[in-house]
Amino acid sequence: MTTPATTGTAGHHLLAALDQAGLAYRIDPWPGALAEIIATDEPGNVFIIPAPGGSEVRITDDEGITTYPPNEHCGWVALHYAQASDDVEQSVVYRSSCTDVDADSALAAKAIAEFMASRSTQ
Repeated sequence: MTTPATTGTAGHHLLAALDQAGLAYRIDPWPGALAEIIATDEPGNVFIIPAPGGSEVRITDDEGITTYPPNEHCGWVALHYAQASDDVEQSVVYRSSCTDVDADSALAAKAIAEFMASRSTQ
């Protein structure tokens, strides 16, 4: 899969925060990759972080898009999926309505890292 460019987007800030937290991820270029989000025709990016046991955490905004200008940021949502192969959400890892993309990205990355740490001890 080709990794979509994130430069100049809110997704770039998220990418930097995930890197800073030491989280491995891949970027899915298709919109609507979260089960509760309606797929749109707009280009979207969903960051997918592998979790223990074949599960994963997916993070994007409420519309399944990260490729918008940082000043339009309205919050991230990170959902845990018990099986990476399906779209059945198991739990909310992080959700916010924070408009500060840097602060929100850092908080989201921290929440995901803490979630991963708690899963690896189970």
